[in-house]
Amino acid sequence: MNRSQALLATFAVLAAAFFVNLISGAIPARVDLTEDRTFTLSPGSKRIVGRLEESVTLEFFVSRSDVKLPARYESYSRRVETLLREYVAASGGKAKLIITDPKPDSPEEQRAQRHGLSALRAPQGSAYLGLTVQLADTVKAAPVLDPSRERFLEFEVTKLIASAARLERPKLALISSLPITTPSPQGGEQQPGPADVLLSELSQTFEVITINTTAKELPAGVSVVALVHAHHVDEQLAYAVDQFLLAGGPVFAAVDPLSRMQKFAQGNMPFMMAPMALTAASDPAMIRAWGVNVEMDAVTADGDASLTLGGTRGEVSYPAAFAAGEGAFTKDSPLTSELRMLAFMEPGALSLISGAEKRLKFEPLVTQAGAGVGAINVTAANAGPFEKVAVGFKPDGKPRVLVASVAGEFTSAFPKGAPKPGAPEPTPPGQPPAPVAKPHPGPHLAMSKKPGRLIVVADSDFMMDPFTVRQRQVGGQVAAEPINDNLGFVVSVLETLGGSDELVGLRTKGTALRPFKEVDRLEREAQARFQAKLDEIERRLEEAKNKVAELSRQSGGVSAKGTITVTPEMQREIEKFQKEADRLSQEQRVIRRSLTDDVKSLGRGLQLGNLFAGPAIALLFGLFYTLARRRKTS
Repeated sequence: MNRSQALLATFAVLAAAFFVNLISGAIPARVDLTEDRTFTLSPGSKRIVGRLEESVTLEFFVSRSDVKLPARYESYSRRVETLLREYVAASGGKAKLIITDPKPDSPEEQRAQRHGLSALRAPQGSAYLGLTVQLADTVKAAPVLDPSRERFLEFEVTKLIASAARLERPKLALISSLPITTPSPQGGEQQPGPADVLLSELSQTFEVITINTTAKELPAGVSVVALVHAHHVDEQLAYAVDQFLLAGGPVFAAVDPLSRMQKFAQGNMPFMMAPMALTAASDPAMIRAWGVNVEMDAVTADGDASLTLGGTRGEVSYPAAFAAGEGAFTKDSPLTSELRMLAFMEPGALSLISGAEKRLKFEPLVTQAGAGVGAINVTAANAGPFEKVAVGFKPDGKPRVLVASVAGEFTSAFPKGAPKPGAPEPTPPGQPPAPVAKPHPGPHLAMSKKPGRLIVVADSDFMMDPFTVRQRQVGGQVAAEPINDNLGFVVSVLETLGGSDELVGLRTKGTALRPFKEVDRLEREAQARFQAKLDEIERRLEEAKNKVAELSRQSGGVSAKGTITVTPEMQREIEKFQKEADRLSQEQRVIRRSLTDDVKSLGRGLQLGNLFAGPAIALLFGLFYTLARRRKTS
């Protein structure tokens, strides 16, 4: 092969590389090389959109023309758009993406506002970065897509799609020994119940079915079971809940060593002052049989984060009523990553039963730690008063888990199988006979049929209205104002459990923003090299400026008109120090520029590498091809 043939072959290779790059850009295929597979949908999200039965429209509202998003949001919007296109690709044609630029005073902006999207401040006006998911007449919206929550972007989008695709509200079975609802009295107005606000919030997502602990079975079609301070639960009902969990059903359990709401119900007086009650503790037997231990002999306390309660002699700082701050929450779960404060009232502590770690994964969601953490004996806390209990509290500094997510293979709390129905209770005169308990459908499960999901909280008071909201009169109506994150946390947990299996198991993804480790290293080294010199220059510069200011204040004499005069000697001194200050300032600017020289050099090298890497690879391929042909010919 002569030189002209070699050049022709090289040109052909370069042309082929150009057209391959052009064609690949038009084909929606790519490789995600990020560390956490940031731009790839999780298998759970793919299954959710892959099972869509009706077409769903994803409308991405992003300001890009008349009003520009702040730079941070603009960069993030590209990441969001890329992820949304992944949903469309995984849906099998069931999902459609519409990108809308809501210009000021346009129908698109009005539609964004109608769907509840929030405007962001921008120099040109109101900007938008939000998402709506529409299926038929159902529209779900994410008012603002915040870059600080990038790790939870896929979770939130998938949850939005799953919520819109669910045409019927899932059923939530709420089993409690507490008087969750207050019956209407004869001839009077209904008094507010201790969980009216909680039930109202849950009713927006669920069909809430409150079940007394004396019931015999779970309603048909239940999606989530919530055990809220449940004790003396009928064996038939307990068995139904046990088999529900082992069949893969999600369970939320609020187990309390000392329920103030229970004491209030028994004592019929303010819960702060209620008398001792023997049944103020939940029944932990079933939870323990599943493999989770709840400390019932002591309540967790924290003297450094205690809340103020009303005692017998006025307000008192009570260690067993405390606030869990941001340091207590795990940042790897979307349920707790954005929490600011949860308030607890005499909670217990959670752990796994010895040996259960082989089959269960125990993930703490809220852990109270610090020098002020300790425990108070339940008997002492129950006897009170708060002042006496607070004085006797001695912290031990041991961290305690208050909320945990448990997943894996659970064992049945009924190893011998379904309990035999007990004798029916006598029917009061004039009342219809109680329905006979039906046998539990299906074979007995001794172990989980598929991995179960259990979220346990070592407190039940924390989710009741007196501990979550402040109610006040606004325009003749009662408005509930949250006083902490308790209500939102409980609702979020139950909504997540009420989603599909894939949604519950969806983990937080990484972020597309990566640290420039080499740049950080170069900056640290440059800072170390020049910092001493910079400090010396800044010291001398400060001295020179102070000298100029001092000389300027001094007078060489006062004229007849009272004006200050400066002598020629003083003027020369001022100019001398002013020149010194200018020189030092210039030297300081040079050194500060030197701090970034290595970083700029690295950037130029990377730019050149990116520019010439492709042609160089193509050229090398052409040369190897030419040599191989020449060797074959010879």
